[in-house]
Amino acid sequence: MKTKIEVLSVEHKSGRSKTGTDYSLDICQCIVRDVDPDGVEKIQIGELVLPKNHPTVTPGHYEGTFGISVGQDKRIGGRLIMLTPLNSPRPSLSPRSSSDSSQKPA
Repeated sequence: MKTKIEVLSVEHKSGRSKTGTDYSLDICQCIVRDVDPDGVEKIQIGELVLPKNHPTVTPGHYEGTFGISVGQDKRIGGRLIMLTPLNSPRPSLSPRSSSDSSQKPA
C-alpha cells in the first residue's frame, strides 16, 4: 500500500531500554491526508518510526510504502518499508559545503 506523507520534522532518539537493550530510532512527525468514502479530506497528524538502515529523511513530501506486520501481541498492523521523496522536496536545512560557498548570487 502507498500513501502520500508530509514529513514536518525528524527526531533522533537513542538510549537503553528497561531490559538493558540499546536502541536508536528516527521518528518523523508527519501529516497524512486521506479522502473518506464521502469525498471529504481527512487530515491526520502522527509519528512514523523509520525502519533500521532507512536512508536519511528531511522535511518534505514523500510517498510511503507500507507492508503488513504482526506484533508481539499478535495484532496485525502496518509497517513502513520505505519513504520515497516526491518531485517537489523542500530544501534541506543542512549547511552548505565549502565548495558551495564560492557561488554567490549576482
